[in-house]
Amino acid sequence: MDTQLEELLIGYALGILSADEQQSVEIQIANNPLLRTKIQQLQRTVHQLALAAPKVQPTPLVKQQLLARARASKQTSPITRPAARKLSLAWALTLALLVALGGWNIGLRGENNQLRSDIAGLEREVADERIRRVQADERIAKAEQAVSFVVAQTTTSRQLAGTEQSPTAVGTMYMQPGNQTAVLVVDGLQPLPEGQVYQFWLARAGQEPIPSDQFLVSTNGHAQLVITADSQVNDFQQVMVTIEVAGGAQTVPGTTVLAGNL
Repeated sequence: MDTQLEELLIGYALGILSADEQQSVEIQIANNPLLRTKIQQLQRTVHQLALAAPKVQPTPLVKQQLLARARASKQTSPITRPAARKLSLAWALTLALLVALGGWNIGLRGENNQLRSDIAGLEREVADERIRRVQADERIAKAEQAVSFVVAQTTTSRQLAGTEQSPTAVGTMYMQPGNQTAVLVVDGLQPLPEGQVYQFWLARAGQEPIPSDQFLVSTNGHAQLVITADSQVNDFQQVMVTIEVAGGAQTVPGTTVLAGNL
């Protein structure tokens, strides 16, 4: 593209051409898709720069100085058309450069904001992954503890049977004399709807049951948990599993689905 045509396109985008020049440009861009695209890009850039520029209210002193310069310019010899045209194009080229730099700066700000958003998202993902790893480590540790407890020579077991509400359920409680810890393994329980949990209870003879751990079962009805009582497990005579509202019960047990004697 020659320099004269480039100057005319910039002048057209800035709205500083004479009527004849403007008509000449419009005729050319009407028959040239590439020129139309160029004009549209220049006009968008000018518009973006106008929006990006902050609004500044001139002070009274600045207004007076501008008016004084305008009055003084009328008293001097007028600039000839070619000189005015050359001056306008020089200003147009300068402004076009500023416009391009302004658009580039706007683009950089947008990319910077997107980068910050991406980094924040990655930080959240890393934090979530750390939580998942901690939870997985806790599950593995509990599973290892349960296995070691179950296979110990001093461990004995007691059976829990399903009630009428859950006839296919079975459970086994592993315990050791003088130990407050026990391991419960259950199978055949139905997965509960959201808002409900299973809860384990221990009871001494002639006393109210004491609430213990809450748990959920897998899709095939299995669960394994390590229980810690408030005293050695062989102090209790009965255990049970009930269905409770999420959060568990503290006094009156709900529907019993498993029960057994120690």
